[in-house]
Amino acid sequence: MSGNRTPAAGWLVVGVGRHVDRFGLPALARARGSAAVALCGTDPVRTADLAERYGVGRRGSAVEDLLGDPGVTHVYVCSRNEQHERHVTLAAAAGKHVLCEKPLAQDPAAAHRAIAACAGYGVVLGTGFHLRHNAAHREARRLLAEGAIGRPLWVDVTYLHRLGHGDSPVRLAGSRQVTTASKGAMSGTGAHAVDLAQWLAGDRIVRLSATIAELDPTPAGPQRVVQVSATTRGGVLVTFAAGRATHPANGLTVVGEAGRLTVSDSIGNTGGGTLSLRSARGSSDTVFPPHDVYAAQFEAFTAATAGAADAGPFGASGDDGLSALRVAETVDRALSEPSAPQAVDPQAVDPPARLTRGTS
Repeated sequence: MSGNRTPAAGWLVVGVGRHVDRFGLPALARARGSAAVALCGTDPVRTADLAERYGVGRRGSAVEDLLGDPGVTHVYVCSRNEQHERHVTLAAAAGKHVLCEKPLAQDPAAAHRAIAACAGYGVVLGTGFHLRHNAAHREARRLLAEGAIGRPLWVDVTYLHRLGHGDSPVRLAGSRQVTTASKGAMSGTGAHAVDLAQWLAGDRIVRLSATIAELDPTPAGPQRVVQVSATTRGGVLVTFAAGRATHPANGLTVVGEAGRLTVSDSIGNTGGGTLSLRSARGSSDTVFPPHDVYAAQFEAFTAATAGAADAGPFGASGDDGLSALRVAETVDRALSEPSAPQAVDPQAVDPPARLTRGTS
């Protein structure tokens, strides 16, 4: 190919769960410059069904075999959480760029190993924080960078997952055993809230306190909300709530020294929303129509890793995924000692990573 066109990327999709079916494979079918060429799953019947429905040419149960396909240039890891580190490392060793769904790994130590493996093999590692690819959020970050509301004082994000879609009481109760009760919230929607808050603040959280509210049992299943109050290295107040509820209310607000910015109806699995700006310069409301944030994520990652001249920000890095895990770990400590604010691992206080190609 010539000019600024991005070469087509052949994706190996690892995992055949609900997320791959509802978002991953449909998005790859719509994404420009990308295509799913191989599918790996441990359930042969489901793997065959998904491959046929989405026109994926190769399928199998062994990641190693599929990585040998010369048509595979990129890997989308959407397997079980405990398999993320292994699959990322295998992809890196095969020389493939990797986009891994959150959590990046089971714990910060495992995430650090995955990041080191990708760096060692010279491939790019991204974390699947799709909220960065909502056009409303990208516009909010652009306005903040331009100083539309002055220096940020407070960033607030709420992302509660709506109970449903097979979230039975048994399944949700089991999710607590992935790590702890709080990480049942923090490694799910909470990771997105953390990343979005840090991305908008342009800084890392260094200290936090947390509380949790739980209702269990209820007819809809266990409901819980984790509320976190934190500060960044630069002194920005960050608050966020995450968890599961029957009727969630999601949104974000950034209060600055010279104005306020809010985005409503934007946090979820579909892009779009309304961005409202209030400052001494005036008021404005901008409506963003629905769009596919997952397709946008694949397109951005493909363009950036191909070195396209017109490549924009590709999204969250491996370091961003590691930072979200460290915050989740700190939330656990804070919940066990609610009267004592907890410091986040000092290794995590560097500003969000900027990569050479496609920075955010």
